[in-house]
Amino acid sequence: MNIDKIVILSLKHFTLSSIIEVAIPVPLHNTFDYLCDQKVSIGARVKVPFGQKKVTAIVLSHKKKSDFDKLRSVEEILDQKALLSKEILDFLFWSAKYYHHPLGEVFASALPKNLRQGKSAVIKKTITHNNTTSPCAFDATNEQKKAIQAVLKSVNNFHGFLLQGVTGSGKTEVYLSITETLLKKRRQVLILVPEIGLTPQMIARFEERVEAKVVAVHSQLNETQKLDAYLMAKTGEAGVVLGTRSAIFTPMPNLGLVIVDEEHDGSFKQQSSFRYSARDLSFIRAKLANIPLILGTATPSLETLKNVVDKKLTQLVLSSRPGQAIMPDVNLIDMRNQTAEALSVPLVAKMKHHLEDNKQVMLFINRRGYAPVFYCTDCDWKAECVRCDSALIYHSHINRLKCHHCGIEKIPESTCPSCHQQSLKVLGYGTQRLEENLESFFPDVTIIRIDRDTTRRKKAFATHLEKINSGEPCIIVGTQMLAKGHDFSNLTFVGILDVDVGLLSMDFRATEHLAQLLIQVSGRAGRSDHKGEVSIQTRYPNHPIFNFIRSSHYSQYASTLLKEREDTQLPPYSHQALICANSKNKNNAEKFLNKVADLLKKIDIDSVEIWGPVPAVIEKKANYYYFNLYLQSINRNHLHRVIKTFYKHLETINVKTSVRWFLDVDPID
Repeated sequence: MNIDKIVILSLKHFTLSSIIEVAIPVPLHNTFDYLCDQKVSIGARVKVPFGQKKVTAIVLSHKKKSDFDKLRSVEEILDQKALLSKEILDFLFWSAKYYHHPLGEVFASALPKNLRQGKSAVIKKTITHNNTTSPCAFDATNEQKKAIQAVLKSVNNFHGFLLQGVTGSGKTEVYLSITETLLKKRRQVLILVPEIGLTPQMIARFEERVEAKVVAVHSQLNETQKLDAYLMAKTGEAGVVLGTRSAIFTPMPNLGLVIVDEEHDGSFKQQSSFRYSARDLSFIRAKLANIPLILGTATPSLETLKNVVDKKLTQLVLSSRPGQAIMPDVNLIDMRNQTAEALSVPLVAKMKHHLEDNKQVMLFINRRGYAPVFYCTDCDWKAECVRCDSALIYHSHINRLKCHHCGIEKIPESTCPSCHQQSLKVLGYGTQRLEENLESFFPDVTIIRIDRDTTRRKKAFATHLEKINSGEPCIIVGTQMLAKGHDFSNLTFVGILDVDVGLLSMDFRATEHLAQLLIQVSGRAGRSDHKGEVSIQTRYPNHPIFNFIRSSHYSQYASTLLKEREDTQLPPYSHQALICANSKNKNNAEKFLNKVADLLKKIDIDSVEIWGPVPAVIEKKANYYYFNLYLQSINRNHLHRVIKTFYKHLETINVKTSVRWFLDVDPID
């Protein structure tokens, strides 16, 4: 073959190849161009060479020319049709832009692991629907009917609703009624819950009522189950998708409603890598689909209440429990008059009364482990983590001291390392020690402890819930895992321990979170025909927060907090972003943020305040020192313009390889 023919053939091959723009899951804010000689859809996956690796990329657009001279070629087209629809692509583009996160990593966060790894988009095991649904024998209250009708009037338009119902008021019944109507119109419903533990309970209720496939999306599923759920939602085969925060990215072509249950819960905020808020993104998801959104809770976040004030949300109220159920009586136990560390005399007496009546009792303490302090009574030495600025927590069942931040473990000393005396003791209570203490008071009563330690194994949580739901008298001991949405019909008494730490915190959100927690935990009591009772142990019984808790006037308390936030110009009356840097060298992390602060101050937008850098609340974790730089503005657009400009000039800062950093837009911690 002569040279002229070779040149002609190569030119012909080049003209047949088109250029595609793709997103690759790497921590870079730019996209990449590749040659592709086959037809490929926007939103499909392709396998491309990147450096020495082959990676899965998402096709974003077709191009006639590229700004790069030498382009590599696509190695394999993984999807014949688009995996991601235009609606999902637009949603992910918006998310990446708002959170200033690399587009490729945002796409990766939205896909199941099997699809990220380039595996076939094929359903392995179809979920069969149980056709024996139970008809609703529930008579809706006037408030429930009003809420249902209001949402159904907006089925073809974007409209946000706050469904604020006291604990046990039947918010789930409202969700179910609206879902039944939408499914008859061949629409899909997406429901977000804050914790994996709530998913089986909610799924069971929906499967019992609706004549459609209900699939779960959460981290405890295996990779095949996650992929199957994703694809069944994408094809429209699943009518209801119920999951935790990552479910917000599930493709649903016939989406008719988004529900965020317990919207106030901080679990909807992702705290690593792509730091998004599923609750906040639910607004955008519903808006792009032009459908209604329901945020449900008994204790709305201040951000949500501000949206009601600004008429961005319509408030629907369920003010009472249906049927014979009424709100529990809440009383305080003044611990200043008690000698006991954990279980006061009045608390034990109330527990005995309810247990003798064949009812269930729950004790809430938001601290797992045996005891939070292991110390010397002679010299005040305390066991502390060598890698973190935190105490080691004693776990008696394994006889270990553990750090709940970095996970380090060690065997407890037998003598004090400081004074060498055998005078070591534990101080304070965690769920383990509370369980042990209860056994001495109630030797013949079943005690069920629910915390992260007892629910690590698969199905452990479900097994515990099954025992509780049997209705047999028992004492339930647990952490925040028990505060959210659980409906225990025979539970009539709740004791709340060790709440005072929330009154002493420096976090400006601490009292808001404490009020929400107290009302949510209290709401577990008396949800059927039996009147409930709640006792809160505190050394600060005169704190104003308790007046609102005892009278179940959360909205009034939230109004006072909103006024304080407005006066101090704190969120939700301003908008924040956090730049956090960490390094094993303390000076390097702080120096980096000082350079960032200098760069930000050169950006001429006066409405954005810059605070710091300051050490994080826990400065040292796993041998890394953490420093924070805060940005705040009453103008959201100005804040984002500063962040965007910062990224454009980031290369002017010499970042040492030993420094790691991230941006968190709308931080909550």
